[in-house]
Amino acid sequence: MVCFRFSTVPGSGLVLLCLILGAVRSYPLELNLTDSEKNICLYAKWQMNFTIVYETTNNTTKTVSISDLRPVTYDGSICGNDQNGTKIAVQFRSGFSWTVSFTKEASTYSIGSILFSYNMSDSTTFPDAKEKGIVTVNDSVAIKIPLDDIFRCNSLSVLKENNVLQYFWDVHIQPFVQNGTVSTKEFVCDEDKTPTTLAPIIHTTAPSPTTTPAAKEKPEVGNYSVNNGNGTCLLASMGLQLNITQDKVASVININPNTTDFTGNCHTETALLRLNSSTIRYLDFVFAVKNENRFYLKEVNISMRLVNGSVFSIANNNLSYWDAPLGSSYMCNKEQTVSVSGTFQINTFDLRVQPFSVKEGKYSTAQDCSADDDNFLVPIAVGAALAGVLILVLLAYFIGLKRHHAGYEQF
Repeated sequence: MVCFRFSTVPGSGLVLLCLILGAVRSYPLELNLTDSEKNICLYAKWQMNFTIVYETTNNTTKTVSISDLRPVTYDGSICGNDQNGTKIAVQFRSGFSWTVSFTKEASTYSIGSILFSYNMSDSTTFPDAKEKGIVTVNDSVAIKIPLDDIFRCNSLSVLKENNVLQYFWDVHIQPFVQNGTVSTKEFVCDEDKTPTTLAPIIHTTAPSPTTTPAAKEKPEVGNYSVNNGNGTCLLASMGLQLNITQDKVASVININPNTTDFTGNCHTETALLRLNSSTIRYLDFVFAVKNENRFYLKEVNISMRLVNGSVFSIANNNLSYWDAPLGSSYMCNKEQTVSVSGTFQINTFDLRVQPFSVKEGKYSTAQDCSADDDNFLVPIAVGAALAGVLILVLLAYFIGLKRHHAGYEQF
């Protein structure tokens, strides 16, 4: 954890800023503001990243994903002395700023406008950008929260304005802390709520412990990619079928690539492909490098709303699938199953992925999953051949022995 302590505008007191450096794919931020009496007046902890689509000088479009926010400063963050003026101001990387303001009423507070600005003149982040200068997008949330509650939203929230997508999750905010103590009482966002009553399930026969879903047709193959400042850095094509068990009820869901958005980011040793749709808040595939010469699928995270209105969320960062050498792609045309947990599996069809070392936006030579099967077939074939030879030797021995005894009887 890296913490900074310094003074801001007069009357605001000392400010303690803490930036927790998390996983490579995102960086949790934590902010504590204190008043002149060193009491906490604002607390916030959250994660965020951004996707920006811009037009190039060649009249084409490029997509930039901003997930590594470092270096980060919080100049201008303040606890207002009246009903207005309270805000969180974040500056990151080179030329990026993000500000959210809050207002207070007698018994509630509101999360107001969110301003996000970026500099299109930065040729490193926005190569060949047609538009230059500072671009600002303004969005609003307009959520009213009881004054004594901390706002919590662990689920993914997405704001889309013009050509900018803002992603927020693991959000915990209380802008008007009462008596210097952050509340333990939570005001939970709708996305985190699980309905207390579910639609009844009517069985015509005695139910089994877990209902078996009806057979589902093969899903359509989708093509997905992630771009960074140097072009395409991740390629994936696959048909995806989700197998979910909740409250002993199993369901199969095919992902429709035509109604699914995708984004992500690439780093030296990790890469992220994120899918989302009207029902899927996020489906993350996180790839990692091992032994400096191979890649594999290390992590899968999902949060989605089911047909009964409940939220299904699972995360597993200890997987080991789709292993292949760096500089190549992994391919498997047959159906495969990625077992994320006892209640969540993903069936893949016509899979091909390359999360690293993509050149000219094309797949490299593929390692086929059938090679894994061949590795098992070789020892089986050798064993069968040896067994056959042994049987022939034994047969020859017994035949020779029988003839030898028969010769003695004739003599």
